[in-house]
Amino acid sequence: MHKALAWLDGLPRFSVLKFNLYRAWLLLNHLVPEYRDFEVFFIAGSKGKGTVASTLAAILTQAGITTGLVTSPHLLSLTERVNFQGRDIDEETLGAYVADIRANLPALTQEKGTWIFGEIILAAALMWFRDLGARTIVLEAGLGGRLDAGNLFRRPLATCITTVALEHQGILGDTLAKIAWEKAGIIKPATPLVTAASGEALTVLRQRASRLGAPVLSYPSDFAWQERGKLELRLPEKTLSLATEFTTDAHKANTAMAACLATFHPRISDKAIIEGIKRAPRLPGRFEVMPGRPVFILDVAHTPESVANLLAAIAEKYPRAKLALVAGFLADKQVTEMLALMLAATEQVYLAPVLDPRSYDPRGLAGGLQVDSICAGIIAALPQADVVCVTGSFAAVREARGFET
Repeated sequence: MHKALAWLDGLPRFSVLKFNLYRAWLLLNHLVPEYRDFEVFFIAGSKGKGTVASTLAAILTQAGITTGLVTSPHLLSLTERVNFQGRDIDEETLGAYVADIRANLPALTQEKGTWIFGEIILAAALMWFRDLGARTIVLEAGLGGRLDAGNLFRRPLATCITTVALEHQGILGDTLAKIAWEKAGIIKPATPLVTAASGEALTVLRQRASRLGAPVLSYPSDFAWQERGKLELRLPEKTLSLATEFTTDAHKANTAMAACLATFHPRISDKAIIEGIKRAPRLPGRFEVMPGRPVFILDVAHTPESVANLLAAIAEKYPRAKLALVAGFLADKQVTEMLALMLAATEQVYLAPVLDPRSYDPRGLAGGLQVDSICAGIIAALPQADVVCVTGSFAAVREARGFET
């Protein structure tokens, strides 16, 4: 790994007491003051935001709009997080920008905390986009929303909060309403909000949007898929016919949100939306089916909602298959709820710690089959099943991909 990237990767991902936007403001004004000139779409949410962001970027690119994309987290390489016109930044280039930033960091007083990962990589991405002539940026929040570095952009074209679930409770809050409030912090005055949130979370989002005069477009009430002999996407002011296959219901919802967001760019055409959806990359680790037998699926589902969606998709696509799950979780997730869903689908659930400092120790869990590692779980599962799925976290899928190679 490039020396500067090793430094970047070692920075803290967040700081509970010193979590603020001042550092991002200071850094961008110091190194890339042109950041104010970018057209921005800002996307937050508990799940699906990476798919929404990458699909939106593909639509914009199809419209001839020079587009930069910043996503979080990455699966295998830091370079996955920064993309220009469908091409990830290479390690040498990212390392050079990070090294330049490190050498020119503005001074921080102690009460402002220390630099964190998201601030530095955002600055590097924006510097690269500026140098390549990008005008429009699709930006995915790394954590929460209100205090994410990307929330420094005060006039986005539109914002998106995909869904809201219990996550990062030690940072964002211990209730759905508190977490929704943190994510609602990205809503801007008179700026459209696109969302697939529901229930209590949607109520919180609507309350803030109402105070700010921000229109709310909610899936599936304000835009949705419909079958009329062919698949159609009903958007607020148009209906588009598409010939597209979706891996899961979440994939359908995320694609619809990306299309709805795209309509808020003045240069978007119907053709660009259709072609962008068709050409949007399938992100690794999102119902990723690997070749061979048995069927081997990698999915980064890490909330009860996403696990339920994954299991429903497997049941629909492989209705008579014998299923085995290999799962590794992080400690800040709803582990018992996810495990209950898995055990309802199959008795063959192999539980392992993952190679991450935040790994959940599964030894205290009731149910499931304990193994020492994700790879050990795969080896145990392969002879037992027609479909083997590795899930529970990005870390679990990362290890599984290492097993494959």
